[in-house]
Amino acid sequence: MTEEALLETLVWAKLFDHLLDEATAQAFMNERIELETLREVIGGSKHIVRDGGLLRLAHHEVAKITIEQRKKRAVQHLEELRPVLQILVGLPQIEGLAITGSVAAGINDEDGDVDVLIITRPGWVWRVRAVAIYLAHRHPNGQRLCPNMVMASDHLAIEQSLYGAREMMLMQPIKDEGGISTMQEANPWVETMLPNASYRATIAHSSSKRGAPWWWAICRMPLLGRLFERFESSRRIRELKRASRSSEAIYTRSICRGHENNHRTTIEQRLEQAMEGLQ
Repeated sequence: MTEEALLETLVWAKLFDHLLDEATAQAFMNERIELETLREVIGGSKHIVRDGGLLRLAHHEVAKITIEQRKKRAVQHLEELRPVLQILVGLPQIEGLAITGSVAAGINDEDGDVDVLIITRPGWVWRVRAVAIYLAHRHPNGQRLCPNMVMASDHLAIEQSLYGAREMMLMQPIKDEGGISTMQEANPWVETMLPNASYRATIAHSSSKRGAPWWWAICRMPLLGRLFERFESSRRIRELKRASRSSEAIYTRSICRGHENNHRTTIEQRLEQAMEGLQ
């Protein structure tokens, strides 16, 4: 069972053309294991090859230059987005902000986005999302911003899955004023599912009080702001639900999760097929 858990982890990484070192492979296994035992499993497996300090499946060839290029792109894309992230960090209505997806894993493609999770005060999801979308389309550095999860701090429980647990452990918080830690507490199953892993510490990001659109001042007014939230949520939820073809997307007043490509389901299916191919 231990070798199967390790193979499943390496297959998962392979789906993203990523290689893992021992410690990372250990962290993302869904079975508790000591590092020394892990090394014994690696040494005795015909399916696993050491490639420098990294592990890969015997049939999985990835050019190291490609990996290095993807690592450099992740750093570059995050740096390009820095002015936009500074604006979001500076909004007090955002209680948690984290980099997710490929960039959080330290890699990205040439045309890749930078996925972010935004946790807002209750009642602010759609106003904050409107600002994020505005920055993505109007800010000169915003084109890579992908705010695909915007959630209120009182609606942070997510459905249990190994995919979701890995996404939670991968994400890199850059602002936590209670939002990120509350999300971790709302999903205690994550640490049970990945018993070797630990959440990443918040890397505090610089902030800016400038850069929000002019209408953000209206959004912050007590009465007009609530009316804006009601108007924006009603029309966007209606539009997004009408256009949605995904079973994973969620659009409510407290959650905007735009997972329109059924990514989790696709990865789970490909993972199952790849594991069957190893048998």
